[in-house]
Amino acid sequence: MQKTDLYTITIPPMIQALEGLSAVLDKAISAAEAKKQDWLPFTEHEAALLNDRLIFDQFSLVRQIQTACDNAKNGTSRIAGIEAPKMEDNEKTFAELKTRIANTITYLRTIKPEQLVGKEDTTVILPYWPDKKFTGFDYATRYLVPNFYFHIVTAYSIIRKNGVEIGKSDFLGSIAADL
Repeated sequence: MQKTDLYTITIPPMIQALEGLSAVLDKAISAAEAKKQDWLPFTEHEAALLNDRLIFDQFSLVRQIQTACDNAKNGTSRIAGIEAPKMEDNEKTFAELKTRIANTITYLRTIKPEQLVGKEDTTVILPYWPDKKFTGFDYATRYLVPNFYFHIVTAYSIIRKNGVEIGKSDFLGSIAADL
C-alpha cells in the first residue's frame, strides 16, 4: 500500500473548508438581515434558514454544520488515538454555529502532524458501526474526508437554495489567494 500523509489530507483542507463555511454564514446573516421586515424579525428569518433542508429526509442546515464539525474533530481524533472535545448539539443561531466552527478549527490546530503521520495502518472503529474496522488510510480517504465534504456541500446548497449569493469561490475560500 502506498503511504500518504494523513495530516496533510485532513487537517489543512478541513480547516480551510470550515473557515469558508464560517464566511458563508456571514453572508447568510447579511441576507437574513436584509430580508427582515418590521413585522417579521431577523430571528424568524434566521430560524427558517437554519431549520431548512434540501429534502425532507436530510438533515437541516444546523445539523449539517454540526455533523461537519463532528466529522472533522472526531474523525481526526480517531486516527490520532486521542479524545475529541465534546460539543453539545444545541446551536440555534448563526452566531452559535460560528462559535462551534471556530471551536472546531481551534481544536484541529492543536493536532500536530506527528499525531497523524504514519497512522495509515492503525485500526479505526466507529462507535456507531462497531462491526466495521478500517485502517487509518481507508478511514481517512474512503469515509472521513468524503463524509465531511458531503455535509459541507449540503450546508452550502441549503444556504444557496435560500437565495444567499454564494458560489464556488466562497466554497474554495482562501485557496484562490494561494494559487
